[in-house]
Amino acid sequence: MAGYSNFPFSLSLLSDHRFVDNCLFALDSHCDPGYLLYGDFCYHFETETVKNWQDAEARCVNEQGHLASFRSEKELSFLIAHMPGDSPTGISMWMGGHDSVTEGGWEWTDGSPFRYIRWNAGNPDDYYGEDCLTMLINSGYWNDDNCENRRGYICKRRGEKCCFKLTLGK
Repeated sequence: MAGYSNFPFSLSLLSDHRFVDNCLFALDSHCDPGYLLYGDFCYHFETETVKNWQDAEARCVNEQGHLASFRSEKELSFLIAHMPGDSPTGISMWMGGHDSVTEGGWEWTDGSPFRYIRWNAGNPDDYYGEDCLTMLINSGYWNDDNCENRRGYICKRRGEKCCFKLTLGK
């Protein structure tokens, strides 16, 4: 196999999604340990610690994501199927929805459109000014909740793509 090292190109493996535009080809998304892959996104159920909604969102942002948003029944059903059954963090988990800017004007922290909904019966009810969104662990239905309550939470971030880049020249 002598002589192969003299090829005037190199092939590099990049795992940072910011370089995907420069790829020769890219493999499917993948997630770090502790995250669950669905489509191009990675999800993490935080069941070991509880936080209020704002601190949970800050933690997800620190992990290059946001509290989870959902765009379809199929996406939500996948997550519900993987929801931890007996969570030490309570009966529900924080998601990225809130109506703190305009009452009844729900939006996701990641900026995606708030079109798909799965409210629990009688919700949202704005009971004593509830402005933040939780998902009930036993059913996957949604509830507006007091943002100061301490709950487990679901983070969502874009998956990383493995990227192979071709560089010409020596």
